[in-house]
Amino acid sequence: MAVAVFVNPGSRANRRDPGCAERFAKILGQSGRVVAPPNLPLLTEEARRIASLAPGVIGIHGGDGTLHRTLSALIAAYQPRSLPPVAILPGGTMNVVASSLGIRAKPETLLAELAEGDRQGTSPATLRRRCLRVGNDYGFIFGNGLLANFLEEYYARGRYGASRAVWIIFRILISLLTTGRYARRVFRRFRGRVHIDGNQLPRTRLTGIGAATVTEVGFGFKLHHRADDDPDRMGGLAIHGGPLALLLDVLDVRLGRGLSPKRADSFVASRLDIEPVAAETTYTLDGDLYVARGPFTVEVGPVLEIVKPRGS
Repeated sequence: MAVAVFVNPGSRANRRDPGCAERFAKILGQSGRVVAPPNLPLLTEEARRIASLAPGVIGIHGGDGTLHRTLSALIAAYQPRSLPPVAILPGGTMNVVASSLGIRAKPETLLAELAEGDRQGTSPATLRRRCLRVGNDYGFIFGNGLLANFLEEYYARGRYGASRAVWIIFRILISLLTTGRYARRVFRRFRGRVHIDGNQLPRTRLTGIGAATVTEVGFGFKLHHRADDDPDRMGGLAIHGGPLALLLDVLDVRLGRGLSPKRADSFVASRLDIEPVAAETTYTLDGDLYVARGPFTVEVGPVLEIVKPRGS
């Protein structure tokens, strides 16, 4: 088997297009296999089965959440071996990782390329990118404080997309001009100690901590402008500015220049040790929300070879 493709049948895009797995299988033909595990336990089982078959390429279809959960299952299944090249097939509500890496090919187009390469006996072009590790989970974009609080509001009503994000920003602006209650909720601060490669940050109250190995965080905003500085480390931000001050940097973030040093300390690192004051701390990894109980670590994960579509 040359290509194994994981499809998330529960993703928003696949619920709208339930025939995509069958369509992918037809495109691959004899060159591959498509699996669609409906839950996490079956995803773990399927990852082990695929690892035993050792395909030449693994494709993952879905959004950022699907990507990071499937990668987590695969890395665990393959250890101590490295994964084969990974083809990211964008198909979710949020496809931030694919966008950051310049992967804009349609899934069908990329699968056709892989099938053709298998028939011709050629390997796909790849780009090298490390991921992040938080506990037993692997992804590309970590955040707490504001970065997680915003997503809590984003997911609260079950409606996703750019319009929902714009509505939250509008509500924050209105709140700042009136009672301020909603803005305080979204901008509630993280309290605790943070060590960056063993060095403790002097601030213990932060708007949020972010770290990533890709530049974007969604909707074209390149918050982690230092993610490409070192291919073997992550770029990060310790944000301390308030809502009104951060508004001044919106254009710079959009253009990839990052937040002003007056409002955030940027860094490039291999490891973050986070010791919250609170018993429970919410954080996000690739758009999914998690709760940490006690101290936890964000560190650089293994190197991944990401398939680079033609023309990207």
